[in-house]
Amino acid sequence: MMNETGLYPGQTWLWLYTLWYQIPPFNQVSYGDLLVVLTMALLTLLLVLVPFIPGLRDIPRWIPIYRLIWRRFYAETKA
Repeated sequence: MMNETGLYPGQTWLWLYTLWYQIPPFNQVSYGDLLVVLTMALLTLLLVLVPFIPGLRDIPRWIPIYRLIWRRFYAETKA
């Protein structure tokens, strides 16, 4: 846990959960907490399974943004 001093609203990792409470399906039902937890569990599971999903794991090969980030490294390696 973090002990902040200042005008911060709370723990920084909580923004992912509190974001869902602003969206109408989650903030209009009495079991909104359960929906938020299940949504976050589903999204976490999806993130964990990204390397195993065939179409999703190939996106970096199709859109080589990593080359822009690592271009200096590749240039130094060639030389």
